[in-house]
Amino acid sequence: MLRSLMVLSAIVFVQSAGPSKTLQANGPEITFDLPLVVAAVSNSCDSNGARLVDVELKLSSMIVAPEPKRIDQWIVRCQPRDRAMQISDYAPQTEVASPVQGPIQIKTTDENANTAGLSVNGAFSHFASGSLGVDQSNKVTESLQYDRVSAVQTVTAAGTINRGRGVYFKLKWTEQQVLEGEKTFRLTFRVPDQWRGGLIDVSVIAQSEKKSFGGWDKEVVTLGNAHFVVAAYNDGDQTAFEVAKSLSNAEDALRRAAIQHLKKRNDSLPSLVRSVTQIFDTKDRNRSIRWVERLLLDNTNPYSDKEILELPVQTRVIAIDYCEAREKFARLNEPSPIETTMSDVADAGEPTKRYSAAKPVVE
Repeated sequence: MLRSLMVLSAIVFVQSAGPSKTLQANGPEITFDLPLVVAAVSNSCDSNGARLVDVELKLSSMIVAPEPKRIDQWIVRCQPRDRAMQISDYAPQTEVASPVQGPIQIKTTDENANTAGLSVNGAFSHFASGSLGVDQSNKVTESLQYDRVSAVQTVTAAGTINRGRGVYFKLKWTEQQVLEGEKTFRLTFRVPDQWRGGLIDVSVIAQSEKKSFGGWDKEVVTLGNAHFVVAAYNDGDQTAFEVAKSLSNAEDALRRAAIQHLKKRNDSLPSLVRSVTQIFDTKDRNRSIRWVERLLLDNTNPYSDKEILELPVQTRVIAIDYCEAREKFARLNEPSPIETTMSDVADAGEPTKRYSAAKPVVE
């Protein structure tokens, strides 16, 4: 036991020489925020008569580092989960700009000069002298002036991903565009007539290009990243809005429960071990709440996932409540039980069972 304490003390001593620098290097230098519930406003139909809706995503960023590194670009990806939501349009489109305002004026001058001269001197005896000279000069000047378009660079690049099902935006930090504050992205979706809502995965990453010693190699450094699950509901549908709001509250409760669980776990550690853990707080936190990101991405089952099964019962209940709220929002586009029953009666001539969802049992 004494030997173990000596090893831990050595680790604390070595790392305590500069813990603030370690935390600053591991922590994000820029944070992002995005409303989790947005309204999908009906737009005019497309050329084929399909229904169009507009969704505005207001992404906010804040630089938290006192002396941040240079932020070269953002990469934002937007992907709807519902295959019935097809991308029709998006904004901003690809834009270019130049640091020079107006055209560049160029003037060239061509000058030719020809000179010829003749001089004769003579003297007659001792009484007289004379000089004769001839000089001829010819000068031609030609001037040409024209405007040249100044060079441009990409300010915003945008396009589709996943064979047209999603959209990406790449924003560059230039003299005309600062990557801090709020940026608005508009997505236009082609949806069915009875569409009431859908989930959109939005990911954003801030990157900086770092040159190595000598400038031979370049390294891309991530300064901050985030992932959001946005619930877009049909504008004017109060029921859909309430279900989307419940989903947002369930996600907020899920994140709070995960952070609280991590805090309790760290508080339960001995003080010496907790000092070592705090040095690697960022990495430890990301590793401990990784199950939250997998749950938000709908890549895990709360009833069978190993990490979730090891959580306290109260935290597991919150995780299951979030999954229930997400499933309830996804069922907005399904026909109501009465409509399903009437349709089945008309098609098959006999009634069918109404839709019912079994309430999961938590041990």
